[in-house]
Amino acid sequence: MIFVSISDPEIDKCIGLVDKYKNVELRLDLIKPEIDDIGLMISKAESSICTYRDISDPQKAYDYTIKALELGADIVDYSLDNTPDMIRQVVAAVRKNGKMIMLSYHNFENTPSQEMLDGLISEAEEYGSDLIKIAVFVNNEEESERILELLRQKDNVIPVTMGEDGKKGRLKAYFYGCPVVYAYPDGENPTAPGQLPYSDYKDMDKILGSIYR
Repeated sequence: MIFVSISDPEIDKCIGLVDKYKNVELRLDLIKPEIDDIGLMISKAESSICTYRDISDPQKAYDYTIKALELGADIVDYSLDNTPDMIRQVVAAVRKNGKMIMLSYHNFENTPSQEMLDGLISEAEEYGSDLIKIAVFVNNEEESERILELLRQKDNVIPVTMGEDGKKGRLKAYFYGCPVVYAYPDGENPTAPGQLPYSDYKDMDKILGSIYR
């Protein structure tokens, strides 16, 4: 499914974008919404992923995550860089609320070794994560393919190839049936390096529909 990343700090604009795209990732760390506004945005979405990516203040990231869960977020994305106790508490809250947890790893500099990637996936599985997001910067197609291979091995892994050389990998992940791909609203700015606009995925739908209908 295509999730459109919403990040504008102007709350009325965010609400309009949620109403337009329906399936959204709410970047709470960039929007910095009031609590009531979180509930309003979630209520207007058909499916929502909520994340507070900035963990420079771990308590704030935790509090926003728990509040988004309580307000009805379908999926919360919580970083593996948080403390084990906080991760376990978030997973417990997810189970209590009957929602889904995505544990994520982000590397904006390079693509880690296969051993490290396998270790991150095993760590997320030990916590009981429903989805495992691996978002890394790739410098060439070979690295991109190595990240995409994670999806072929485990269908709950969400590979995100960042950077200019990762754009093709993002489309391939969609083609391969990745459960979540990220786009930015048409006419707006990306929230991650190499992120594609929503229209690129919809154009791909049209092309595939013409080929396979």
